[in-house]
Formats: sequence, structure tokens, C-alpha cells
Amino acid sequence: MILDFSNEDYRLYKVEKENLPKNTYILCSDASRSILYNPHIAGKELQMRMEKLSPLFIDAATEKALKGTKLDNIVEFILLAGGLYYYIARGFRTVHDYALPQCFLGIKRQRIEGTEGQFKAVSTYENFESLPKNALVMIGDTIATGATVIRAINELERASAEINGTIDKLIVFSLACSTEGARRLKKLEEKMIETNPDFKFYLIVAEQLFHLMPDGTDLRFLKEDAIMPDETRNYTLEKYGKSLGKEMKCAVFDWGTRCKNPKKHYSEFLEFADEIIDKLDEKGKVELKRMQKEIQEEFKNLEKIL
Repeated sequence: MILDFSNEDYRLYKVEKENLPKNTYILCSDASRSILYNPHIAGKELQMRMEKLSPLFIDAATEKALKGTKLDNIVEFILLAGGLYYYIARGFRTVHDYALPQCFLGIKRQRIEGTEGQFKAVSTYENFESLPKNALVMIGDTIATGATVIRAINELERASAEINGTIDKLIVFSLACSTEGARRLKKLEEKMIETNPDFKFYLIVAEQLFHLMPDGTDLRFLKEDAIMPDETRNYTLEKYGKSLGKEMKCAVFDWGTRCKNPKKHYSEFLEFADEIIDKLDEKGKVELKRMQKEIQEEFKNLEKIL
């Protein structure tokens, strides 16, 4: 892993592994850390922090993938509903003063009965009216097994074929992406290159590639399959300590719930905190108690009458 680019807002590391997409990058920043190391936040606070991160994703993509591309060929592909909260179009407007056209796909994961951690993705709604014939497509998605984003990209290819078009470049941004999900995206990249040798794929993730737990959902910071630059590892140990760094249930919990139903997320997080706090070292306990206290303040805010 090498530091490939940096400015005052973020550092961009290139991950060079044969079983990962050729253009895999890890973006480290105060903006991404303010979200990943505060998995209890939801609602307005989460939205505001994602709005600060999205321009950094776009700036990194501009540096590595967008240069030389006509604006008319660029489109955002939103996977409903979690993709809405990546604010990719807002970030693009901030960086390039241009409102991106958008395509939409309603899609959700369904657990495969009789398996542990295996899911299939089911699509329920689509709108590809804005898809250009020679498209550079950007997607924001939180990736565990990769089932959702891979199914979505398959639908994107079908829609492009229906207009005799091509997907020239595909950029996936992820606040939290598993190493296993990235490996599966590598296989997708290879398949797409077979049909279009000029196709280029970019994966830009925040802070690290996470270890995916057997349940196919939880993304852990300091487990064995995680890939990260030294600065992320050091920050995790400084912020969480060893025990919480390994035992935090998930880097983002349920992304859809956090974005759409903050109250439910707060309750789920407090339940998790009560289960784990006695297992932690002192640093971990202090950090988790901070999160619990902040959630209690949010519950008070929910009782306000307009």
C-alpha cells in the first residue's frame, strides 16, 4: 500500500493486491473518521457529516478517474434507499458546480434460508432515463457481502445494453466496504473487461477495507481480514483501544436504519452497548459511555414539541 495522493483535506492510498480491483483506493480524512468512529450518530448529524465527506470522494475520483471525461457522460446511480445518503450529486455540485443526472434502483438484500451470512439482492424499482450511451457511472454504497451492489451493476449493464450503450468507467464509493466485498467486485471487474476491454473500474473506500463477520453483515475494524494504512490502525487504537477496536459490532451498524429511522438505530446501539461494555478495557468503556450519553441527549431532542 502506498500513499498515492494527499492534500490538506485527505490522504489517498492505493491498495495493490491481485485479488482486489486494480484501482482500489483508501481515503483517510477527518471527515470520514468523524462518521466511522461515531457509529451511534444518526439523523441530522449523520447527514451533515456525510455532506462533508462526499466532496472529498468526488475530489479523489476527479484526481484518479474523471479527468478527460465529458460532463455529459457522467451520471450518478442511486441504490435506494441507502445510496441517497451518500450525497454524491451534492458533492459533485460542490466540487464541479454541476448538477449530475441520476438513475435509480430500488434494491434490498434478502437472507438465503439455510445459510449463514449469504444474501441475494432483489430489485423492486428502476429508472434509467438519464443513463448516457457512453457512461461514467458513480455509485455510493455500503458494502458487506457485495450482493446488493453487484446485482445493481448487473441491472445497470442490462439497461445500457438496451440503448446500445457502454459503461466506460464505474466508480464505487463506500464509507464501509469489506475486504470480501472488494474481492467479489474484482471478479465483476474481470467479467466486465471481457465484454469491454477498455472498461475501467475504481473502488474508493473510507479508512480501510473491513473484516466481514460470518453473519455477512458486521464489519469489524481490527480483525484478521481487514486491510488498512498504518494511520488508520494507529487512529483506531488511539480512539477505541484494542478491545473496542475488535469488538465494536459494526463500523456502521444498519446503514438503512441509521439514515431512515434514527430512533430505532439509537435503541439498537444502546442494546449493543449494554451487552458489550463489561468486556472492554478502560479506554473502550470511556468511549462507549460517551456514545451512550450522546444518544440519551438525542432521545431528549426527540421529545421536543414544535
